[in-house]
Amino acid sequence: MTQLDHNWLTQGIFDFEYKKYVLLAYLQHIEGQFTKDKYFPHLNELRLHFDTCVGLQKNKQAIAKSFPKNLKRINLKAVKLEYEETISDTPYLTELNGILDFAIPLFSGTLDKGASRISEIGEHITISPVGIVPLRTEEGYLFFLHSYEKMVSIFQYQLALYNEYKERYLRTVFVDRVRIGMGTSVSQLKVDLTRKYKVMPNPATYVVESRYDYPLQETLLPITQKLMLRYLNVA
Repeated sequence: MTQLDHNWLTQGIFDFEYKKYVLLAYLQHIEGQFTKDKYFPHLNELRLHFDTCVGLQKNKQAIAKSFPKNLKRINLKAVKLEYEETISDTPYLTELNGILDFAIPLFSGTLDKGASRISEIGEHITISPVGIVPLRTEEGYLFFLHSYEKMVSIFQYQLALYNEYKERYLRTVFVDRVRIGMGTSVSQLKVDLTRKYKVMPNPATYVVESRYDYPLQETLLPITQKLMLRYLNVA
């Protein structure tokens, strides 16, 4: 299973064993992607599923607490009143409890594993300015240097406002993929871009290098987007 529907809890057969099978199949696929060093958009999807499950669990607890309770007895030893619940879980809610109790730790554990790996990969990435850094760094270019191929993947970046998590993020657009060599340096690439796209006469430009050859779209680009926020002091 390559994706887990946002409505997977209510979609299809509502049965603990069935949901357990669906979830484990999905997480097995995610683990397979992690072994290939492919972390996005999987980590974002995991986070959404985790937040949804935790939110459901909290809402259910809040609803239960809002119902009145009957006084059961007075505990003189502990000097407190003890109450009994006036409502009991329906079979549906009992099944939901079981599914959430099973799913939440699995989502959390997979998220932690991915986050730990992302942190390690971030330590293998270096970001260096090309030429003089202008005063305005909210937009410019990122040069992903593929040392094994002597190629550069060029992205235009722009610092955006907030995403669904209310976080600042870096918007990127692919521009070109260029071979570099004796006659084509990263400095010359910056000059060529400035001449071609005159809307940015003096763009902030950075070279991104990785110690290892990670997948660009699924790992290197999204991690660099986060690293750039710290580099630009907006994280």
